[in-house]
Amino acid sequence: MSGQPVIEPEAEDRVIFRRDLQRECKVSSETMRRWLRSGKLPEPDLQLSGKSTGWRASTLRAAGIKIV
Repeated sequence: MSGQPVIEPEAEDRVIFRRDLQRECKVSSETMRRWLRSGKLPEPDLQLSGKSTGWRASTLRAAGIKIV
């Protein structure tokens, strides 16, 4: 053993990108924009560009959004 902690796959705080979240929630991109403006969806944790944004799974869970 190397002394490093073992991280179980379900314990990982993965990043969920906008397109994946949109597909998971089965909503349009316009609905995602409305959710962001209204605060129903938290601000993204990661923003690579205007269209490439993502949230940590823990951020979405804390906002009450169920993800797989």
